[in-house]
Amino acid sequence: MTIQGEAAMRYFAAMAAIAFLGGSVASSVLAQETGQWVAKPVQCGTLDEVATITKSKGLSLTFAGNGFSNSVNFDKPMQVYVFLGINPETNEWAVTEVDAQGDRGCVIGYGMDFTIDAGTMQKLAGPKS
Repeated sequence: MTIQGEAAMRYFAAMAAIAFLGGSVASSVLAQETGQWVAKPVQCGTLDEVATITKSKGLSLTFAGNGFSNSVNFDKPMQVYVFLGINPETNEWAVTEVDAQGDRGCVIGYGMDFTIDAGTMQKLAGPKS
């Protein structure tokens, strides 16, 4: 295993441990009219803590969007800002979510491999006028 691979495995092991601990707390299922929402663990903290993770991985912001998130802690979806950061040199990525107040953030997904389909991206962007 390479040094880069070992670092990725340590990162994955740490995130898995945090997810396991969070899963023991957030393991309930929430049923809603339009389907079934499953609570799953995510790593949350202050914006500084989340930024430290993304900076330490060398992730660059590639997408940001306003959206909504469901939680077993709230009756209605809550407004959030979602960001995708990637590191094209290491192929690492992370999706982070920031609450509408801008004081808490969560890493809601991460990985060590991604692809970008330029043709699809151009179609999604549409014609420029």
